[in-house]
Amino acid sequence: MLNFTKNVLQCFQEIERTINKKKELQLTIEERDYYLKSLAKWGRRAYQEFFNEDAQKATFQYSQLMKFAPIFVSKLLPFPWEVLYEGEYQQADPEKFWGFCHPIARNLTPGKTAPLEQILPLNMLFCLHHKLLHAHHQERPEIEKLVRTLGKFYLLQLSKELKKLADGESLVTHLYQTQHNILHFACHCRPCRQYEDEIDALVISFIEDESNAQEIELETYNFSDVSGSFQCQPLIFLNACQSAGGIDELRKTFNLPEKFIQHGAAAVIATACPVPDLFAAAFASVFYNFFIGEKMMIGKALCKTRRYFLEKYNNPLGLAYGLYSSPYYRIAQVPAVLGVN
Repeated sequence: MLNFTKNVLQCFQEIERTINKKKELQLTIEERDYYLKSLAKWGRRAYQEFFNEDAQKATFQYSQLMKFAPIFVSKLLPFPWEVLYEGEYQQADPEKFWGFCHPIARNLTPGKTAPLEQILPLNMLFCLHHKLLHAHHQERPEIEKLVRTLGKFYLLQLSKELKKLADGESLVTHLYQTQHNILHFACHCRPCRQYEDEIDALVISFIEDESNAQEIELETYNFSDVSGSFQCQPLIFLNACQSAGGIDELRKTFNLPEKFIQHGAAAVIATACPVPDLFAAAFASVFYNFFIGEKMMIGKALCKTRRYFLEKYNNPLGLAYGLYSSPYYRIAQVPAVLGVN
């Protein structure tokens, strides 16, 4: 499975380079078919390897709520399950990719009951890196407009209180004390310098103005340094480069989604590979429109977002986004008397 994962990530990286070179979301039909065929080959091989009699014990289904919602409970296999492919890979049929057809999810805490609703009003903290132009000019304003229809939106900015936050440890302490029920990270993710590429770190900016920002790294180790957990069991969207952790032995278990889940997050969305700022900004905006605007369950919203980019732009990179929660997690129904600012 490790070899399968490496080859899938290599294909994702080829798509990333194509998007960056073209500076647009749109791929040609020929490019789409080439990438789908490459992904289908490894997705098919993984499907054949994984779905033998013993390996099937690592999944279970909730058929009463959805037609088919596979939830993977094994933490030992880092494969991006959205690429699983049933059929002859030469056809590269989108309908055979699990990630385009099913609300796939990962359960990192089997046996533990997770919340299925995000209580209103929404309270989002938007964290970004100041050099990501599309996150500034597209992702942030579009998501802010949507969130404010059901609650409040805050940008991680320098203030009297936040000037005291000098590192990732103090940021984690701050996040544990807030009432944010959605944390969105539009930032970079890179192996942490201090530990010689062994762990992941989110690179975030405290925004003061367009030309002035203070960088800070939120490391996976910071969660072990601070006692406590999130108060509001937030949804975490890690819209960053390779935020799902690496494929080596340490980072399979010591990665960002697992740390957020362990400390009280209700759901995490993370990328399996570097995602261009252009694609990441557009993908997040469309996802929130389905999840918040149309009140879809999170698994279905993520699945439909992947399909949206494949059908509109011939772009299959949405398969790089994975879900760590129940696929049935959703925004609570709006009470008739609810008032929001």
